[in-house]
Parts: sequence; structure tokens; C-alpha cells
Amino acid sequence: MPIFISHTTQDDALARRVYSRLKINHNIDCYIDDMDKELASKRGTSQLTQLLVDRLRRCDTVLAVVSSNTKNSWWVPFEIGTAREMPRIITSFTSLPDRLSYTAQECLPEYLLEWPRFRSDSDIDLFARQYKQKSLILESGRVKIAGAHAGLQDVRNFEANVMKSLGQRNF
Repeated sequence: MPIFISHTTQDDALARRVYSRLKINHNIDCYIDDMDKELASKRGTSQLTQLLVDRLRRCDTVLAVVSSNTKNSWWVPFEIGTAREMPRIITSFTSLPDRLSYTAQECLPEYLLEWPRFRSDSDIDLFARQYKQKSLILESGRVKIAGAHAGLQDVRNFEANVMKSLGQRNF
């Protein structure tokens, strides 16, 4: 199933770069809302939320593109929160540093420190290899890993393994 790339409109170019890396270099299907004609027709209507939730259900992973622009987005945190409750694998692509203490410096929000954070193309490549190795697919609304239904703990274990490979820890 596709990877849902969550992003704010101001980061369209960066989201498309991530999309291209996954699709072209690794042959992994991805979903970006600005390529969805049906979703475009629902903008400004009460049907938009349900359609986005439906699109999230069709994906097994959410990759949030996070920049300083994201703090002005209503939808990126909504999509991450919805994915967390489904459960879905959650990752982010960002150049923002981890928040290690309270500083005036712009940092990644604390809630995103729970999941793998990609900061380079090589991080995306590492994830893509692990993603394909685990044969993650969506089946009947539940994530399925290597032939067995996965629950929340299986999803979190996969995320923890990716974080370990990236040399990251869960704060």
C-alpha cells in the first residue's frame, strides 16, 4: 500500500522530492494529496476530512514532511494523530533539529521524537530498504507485516528498528 506523504502546501516541492525518491529510486507507491483530483474537488467542504481519513486508511505509513512552515498547518498534525490511532507507521522528513531542551531555536515538536526522523536522502533510502524488506501492506484496515497481522506493538517495533538503524533514540 502507498505511503501517505503529509505536508503543508508551502512544502510541495520538498514533498515531491521525497515522493520521487521513494517512487523512482525504490518503486514504492506514495500518496500526495495535491495529486488527488477527487480531494481537490472537496477542498472547502465538510467532506474533506472524511476523504482524507479514507486516504490514510488506504496507506500503511505516514511520512510527514516537517519544516518551519508546518507550524502553520492544521492538517499535518491531524494526519499524524489520525495515523497514530489507526495504527500506522509514522516517520518524518525534516531539517529541523530535535528539541533536546527548551530553546528559542526552531526545533522539531516533541511529539515527533517518538518516531524515525529522516534528514537526508540516505535516511530515506535506509527506510525504503527496511520498508520493502518487511513487506508492509495494508489488509482489511490492519497493517500486515510479513504475513502476520500486526497490531500497535508490531508497528512500534518496526519504527524502533528504523530508529536504531538511523542511530536515533526515542526521547
